[in-house]
Amino acid sequence: MAPPVLPSLAILRQRAAIVRQMFRRRFLFNFSTFTTATSVPSHSSAPLIVTQRAVDQLRRIAASGEHLRICVDSGGCSGFEYKLMLDKRLDEREDEVINASEGATVVVDKLSLEFLRGSKLDYAEDLMRSAFRITDNPQATQGCSCGASFAPKNQIE
Repeated sequence: MAPPVLPSLAILRQRAAIVRQMFRRRFLFNFSTFTTATSVPSHSSAPLIVTQRAVDQLRRIAASGEHLRICVDSGGCSGFEYKLMLDKRLDEREDEVINASEGATVVVDKLSLEFLRGSKLDYAEDLMRSAFRITDNPQATQGCSCGASFAPKNQIE
């Protein structure tokens, strides 16, 4: 078995610089806007674009008292990875609540939201699995083929 491939020093420095930049900016943004996928041009600054399929699934999840939580963490083959999970908790100081539609809620921590701004949240069903997925991330320069990780732009807009 081959030893694991570690990220290069340049990649680690890039990750550290991005995190430092995010903390320096102190998140003085207005995260309260939301628009649906059918009404948003590709250059929109909407926090997250949610497709109708995702809204339908979010409503089913909300019926059980949970919501979808999305966060971005370091890892994956491209540097950062999306983590999507069902959750019941909410930290009003750290989290942004995106009300996609009546009864359809997504929770994203403020740091992760900057890496997701303008991305599309979709729900896909196929023979192998059914899952939420993040697509069309304008904050990413590249992504892995499975869509689970991405390399961010140097400058978060």
